[in-house]
Amino acid sequence: MKVTPALLDTAVSPDGKEWIPNSLDDFFHELNHIVDFCKTQGSLALFRGHRSRDWLLDSTFARSLKKTLFGIPAETRLSKQIAESAEFHSVILNLFLLKFGVLARPSKELEVIARQHSLDAWFELMKRIQQHPGEDASFFLKGTNLLDWTTSPDVALYFANEERNSEGAIFICDTTATGKTLQILALGAILDKMRELGGASIPLGAPLLFSPPKQLQSCRAKNQQAMYFAQMDLRYDMGFIWARREAELSGETILIKLIIPAGTEDATREYLAAKAITSAFIYPDSENDV
Repeated sequence: MKVTPALLDTAVSPDGKEWIPNSLDDFFHELNHIVDFCKTQGSLALFRGHRSRDWLLDSTFARSLKKTLFGIPAETRLSKQIAESAEFHSVILNLFLLKFGVLARPSKELEVIARQHSLDAWFELMKRIQQHPGEDASFFLKGTNLLDWTTSPDVALYFANEERNSEGAIFICDTTATGKTLQILALGAILDKMRELGGASIPLGAPLLFSPPKQLQSCRAKNQQAMYFAQMDLRYDMGFIWARREAELSGETILIKLIIPAGTEDATREYLAAKAITSAFIYPDSENDV
């Protein structure tokens, strides 16, 4: 998307990727401006909310690994020396494949259901962990390599405002500009490919977008209008990867980070409540999940 702020007083970072409105009203003006622009261009925009402006677009697994192995907070990138080392590339990939392939696998019941209904059992396992992280007890490194995104700006805003006490952010991704990143292979086959490429020390590529046409019903995923990007190369956050992709494009922007002003938590909560975007809506009774 080739879009610039609608308001002259919206500050923009030097690279043009971070927009900083002056007020909550200005924030909504710019958010609606981007949404409308994507609609007119026929682009599929996805949204993700962070309650801290500084957080990177890392998966839970990548954040857990950085914190556990290096004591690095969510807003810090790995040093170039570590990230570019063949040893670390091998270690981080093997830890991920140890979790998903050895310690955690789809249950026999899930495999049967998947065969009967042409579902992706591995994706359903990881989606379940994303939606119900309390069930993830198979490994000391938590989470998956999936990042939850949504087609709803309001849902993204809910997550950005949840327990927020400073500046938050909404990321807007133009999936059309990411290239051919829609997942085609089953996730199990992708894990095999990761094992093959990683063993040869080959980079694992750009994030893959997961939106299988057939999925198990999940009330949470449905209400959250969830779609998922897989962080294929766990050494680099998605913003870093997409910035490199943008450098190959002619003025296209894949990702915009729109800042939510500090001190607007209560007003944002009131806005969401008026639209029935509440905790009860975002986290419906899990017993309704199939």
